[in-house]
Amino acid sequence: MTRAFFTTLLLLIGMRFPLHAQTADGHRIRLGQDTIVAGVRCGPTGRAYAVVYQNGRLDECPVAMDTTIAGHQLPRGTWIRLTESGVLKSVWLPKSLDLQGLPCKGTGYKGWAVTFHPSGALSLCFLNEVATIDGVPCAAASFLKELTGNSGVSLREDGKLQGCRLARDYERGGVVHKKGSHITM
Repeated sequence: MTRAFFTTLLLLIGMRFPLHAQTADGHRIRLGQDTIVAGVRCGPTGRAYAVVYQNGRLDECPVAMDTTIAGHQLPRGTWIRLTESGVLKSVWLPKSLDLQGLPCKGTGYKGWAVTFHPSGALSLCFLNEVATIDGVPCAAASFLKELTGNSGVSLREDGKLQGCRLARDYERGGVVHKKGSHITM
């Protein structure tokens, strides 16, 4: 009786948490150790999955070691997402990290996203602390701020500020923009 119970339990667990699954647009693979996936050294995924596109290129996984991608030094455990052609699209950082001189917030997989332009230049980051970008005081991100509006910092491809939530009152062109409001350049 006990043996049958445990056998059934193991079968149910295996059915609930498959190690490999086919999706409409690729394959999902659960990794228990460092593994080369589509030419990238990926780390363990825990309960999540590494994903490979139908064309065989990597979609997403956590990197197994400190690495540089598109000129950005990313620590081990950074969860990377690539386009079908292999270009860096976005990451979830395992810890807060300076990228292109900005203190980007990192709390791990499915936390605060960081996105990139196709050139590899930073496109969006949620600040870990207040930062002045192109003379504009941009606020640090928080869950509460995100609930009441976008708290991310968006950048143009040339690295110039596109928009952010203000950390304090800011005057531009004779108009005073209030702390907490979102400004677009």
